[in-house]
Amino acid sequence: NPGNNLHVSGLSHKVDSRDLESAFAKVGRVSKASVVYDPHTRESRLFGFVTMETVEEADAAVTALNATELLGKVITVVRARRGRARTPTPGKYHGPSKRRDR
Repeated sequence: NPGNNLHVSGLSHKVDSRDLESAFAKVGRVSKASVVYDPHTRESRLFGFVTMETVEEADAAVTALNATELLGKVITVVRARRGRARTPTPGKYHGPSKRRDR
């Protein structure tokens, strides 16, 4: 992570990506903002990621928005551990077969 990708947790169920982007746009230029949703139920997982244009703007966002309220819930803003999301698994097992052919 170059330092401009932020992890935002403690979000309300009501928060969507536009709300997240508008909250962070008050501090600096936002490249991308996204709330993470459960793929099966389509409900918010109550966290998201925001990518700021520069590291300095990301630092300012952490300082300004960490432990503040967004739509009724106190949010936590920290630097993300990774620069991007994990690559999804292919959804099938590629290891050796567990069946024995007789």
